[in-house]
Amino acid sequence: MYSIKTDLHTHTIFSGHAYSTIGENAHEAAKKRLTAIGMTDHFGIISTEMQDNGLPNVGPMMNKAALPKYIEGVRVLHGVEMDIADLKGKLAFTDFYPDFFGHKSEVSFGERLLSTRDLVIASLHFFDGCKDGTVAQNTEMYIGALQNRYVDIIGHPCRPGVEFDMRELARAAKALNKCLEVNDHTFDTPDAVNNCQALAECCAEEGTSIVVSSDAHSAWFIGEFDRAKSMLEEIHFPEELIANRTLESFAALRGKNFD
Repeated sequence: MYSIKTDLHTHTIFSGHAYSTIGENAHEAAKKRLTAIGMTDHFGIISTEMQDNGLPNVGPMMNKAALPKYIEGVRVLHGVEMDIADLKGKLAFTDFYPDFFGHKSEVSFGERLLSTRDLVIASLHFFDGCKDGTVAQNTEMYIGALQNRYVDIIGHPCRPGVEFDMRELARAAKALNKCLEVNDHTFDTPDAVNNCQALAECCAEEGTSIVVSSDAHSAWFIGEFDRAKSMLEEIHFPEELIANRTLESFAALRGKNFD
């Protein structure tokens, strides 16, 4: 069975519908001998609370200095799962330029957050008309999100139930040295499993890197991706294309330094 030592897609209580803290997630990761986890709480038009001052609530996300890099020996990456907000692949709040002390910001609120992240997952959850796109429009949406300089991974592309050109997306991800996600939580949606396998097969044929993630919304599911791994083994997916098999392999693909 493939060895995957990092879980780059996890959630904490800050997501609002998850159950565990960063410490609890890291503790579980250490028990399962993972070397790193991505702390990728949701941030989107629907999921993000707006404050009385009209700004999105980033809560503890911007307070990176309050956390050590390692908790129980596990490297904790400060990430975000950012919502795709339209059929062009725009990300949430990247066209929102708030007033700070009476002056219009020159940098969008979304970009301010993205620029601080170790890791960015762009995912489709909901926006008006998100299920109305054609195959070509949906493909353009995902590729547009990939082209954002901060995005590392397209999250669970097969789960939202929109059709897209898998081969075109796989080729775009390869060209950009970015990843498509095989998300174990997707296996809770039976209708999405065949599409997930078809996308993995396209990635294998095109030489496109993937990440295998739990999408854990509680500590008990950190590092749990046996269903995804079993599917990949059944199709003989090349292990070297699993970018998060180690933190070093993911960092090398993305040109990052997580020291």
